[in-house]
Amino acid sequence: MALERQNVREAKQKIKDEEERLKNIEIDKQKKDEQRLNEEEHKLNYQTQKLEEVEQNIKKIEAERLREKEIKILKEGDELREKEKQLRLKEQLEIEELKELRLNDLNQRKIQEELQLKEEEIRLENLREQKIIQARILEEKRIKDEEERIKEWERKFDKEQIAKEEELIKKFNDQLIREKEESEKIIEFKKEEVIQEKKEKILENELKKVEDERY
Repeated sequence: MALERQNVREAKQKIKDEEERLKNIEIDKQKKDEQRLNEEEHKLNYQTQKLEEVEQNIKKIEAERLREKEIKILKEGDELREKEKQLRLKEQLEIEELKELRLNDLNQRKIQEELQLKEEEIRLENLREQKIIQARILEEKRIKDEEERIKEWERKFDKEQIAKEEELIKKFNDQLIREKEESEKIIEFKKEEVIQEKKEKILENELKKVEDERY
């Protein structure tokens, strides 16, 4: 029984110790949670403070930036007006220079056109002279070719005439030979006729003489 009571007491003490331990755990947990909450609150308050400081700094910086910007704008406005003034002066100078350049360009073009006209006149004159020379050369060549053709024609004509003359002479000689032969034949024939006539006449005379003697 004593042992059992001792066990019961030990069990109760264990339960009590466990409850105490759990209670201490809960207290520690609550403390940790409270500490964590305090830390979170502190962090939040610190962040809020820093954000407010940053916001104030931003506002201050923005105000300074706006002020600097206004000053810069005013300064830039003065500089812009000064630049515009300088640009107007520069533009006026450029306009004057452009007018002068245009005038010089116009004069240069005029001189260039006059030179081109002179060059064109010289070119045309050279072309005319070249055409005259070419025409003269062609005319001389044509005359030379014509003379050569005439000489060739004369040589050919003379050759043909010589051939014709030789042919005519040959024909004439042949004709003479034929006429001579004909004449010789005629003469021979006439001789024979004369001889025959003489024979006939002699015969006739002989017959007549015979008849005369008969009577």
